[in-house]
Amino acid sequence: MMVLNARERFLEVALFGNPDKIPFEVEEVRPATRRGWIKQGLPENQTVAKYLDAEMCSIKCVNIASFPNEGFKWEPNPSAINIGPIPPFEYKILREDERYRVWVDSLGIMQMGFQDDWKNGWCGFATRVFMDFPVKTRKDFLEIKKRYDPKDPRRYPKNWDAIARDFCKRDYPLGVNIRGPFWWTRDMVGLKGMIISIYRDPEFIREIMDFCAEFHIEVLHRALEDLDIDYVIMSEDMAYKKGPIIGPEAVKKYMGPAYRDMVRFFREHDVKVIGVDSDGNVEPLIPIWLEFGINWIKPCEVASGMDVVELGRKYPNLIMSGGIDKRELAKDKESIKNEVMRKVPPLVKRKGYFPGVDHAVPPNVSLENYKYFISLLKKVCGWINSI
Repeated sequence: MMVLNARERFLEVALFGNPDKIPFEVEEVRPATRRGWIKQGLPENQTVAKYLDAEMCSIKCVNIASFPNEGFKWEPNPSAINIGPIPPFEYKILREDERYRVWVDSLGIMQMGFQDDWKNGWCGFATRVFMDFPVKTRKDFLEIKKRYDPKDPRRYPKNWDAIARDFCKRDYPLGVNIRGPFWWTRDMVGLKGMIISIYRDPEFIREIMDFCAEFHIEVLHRALEDLDIDYVIMSEDMAYKKGPIIGPEAVKKYMGPAYRDMVRFFREHDVKVIGVDSDGNVEPLIPIWLEFGINWIKPCEVASGMDVVELGRKYPNLIMSGGIDKRELAKDKESIKNEVMRKVPPLVKRKGYFPGVDHAVPPNVSLENYKYFISLLKKVCGWINSI
């Protein structure tokens, strides 16, 4: 079989083709895990992938867009398309004491968290309370829309033409990571505000979600004209352990039009892989996503009941990433091997699957265990001799 490059390999897997090897996800782990691994032998100045000699095996996806995440002070990436607020909200600490800090992030969200999380390297996974959001009324929404002017010339790097020319020579998968309509709306009105408004003022929620689609379509039009994008992934995080935060019918009614319009736009530009990244049990939403043309899900969180083997049987055309139970990686090597061998070989045979942990690797997973996990994936996915 001909040796493929990273881009060809990604597309062969995603499109249920015949890759020479299966790329998999190699975690750049959260700070608490990394601190523990450094004590266990990971060099401070080295990535996990390099240390484990897994750079060639990883998926190597490159994202061309940039937006702020909740909790952070955001500095736009000068080499990426800016799909965040222009200008971002002023990041400021409102008050703090020995135990707590209250601050406003670059999205205008007020939140409270523990000081210890800053001392240990705050990373966004920390426990916090969301206290206030920038949009409470239509007037607020009209004001925040001014920060999301799709025609603002600052959305594209000044040297975009040169960047685009370089991307056209690439041998790795190139894509766009955006906030989906659920995440977008939650960032503006908050989860509680969104759920209440669905009942009290549903048209307001539809308006915000529709604007999500309108904004991204207009901003990204130039990029998709200039580049042949391999994938789009929408961040949503819209499910708990037992199921979606809002039910399938509500998703179809309120988010459906935005999904439909964005997917149509991406398909018109020959993007074949369109995904949703959401924690929790999203299985009730999979038929709706497939109906609207979304064909990739991740990270398939096992603790919430997402079994990638069963999902693969039930939805034969669904692309999946993740699905390896992070809790098993904290046990012994036999448990890790059982978890990998139960899932990865049948899904490699089925096709359309990128192996990986079902979310960020927690601190109770040792470096030795993760190293063993990666060594198993290398063998099962065809990178080194079989087990």
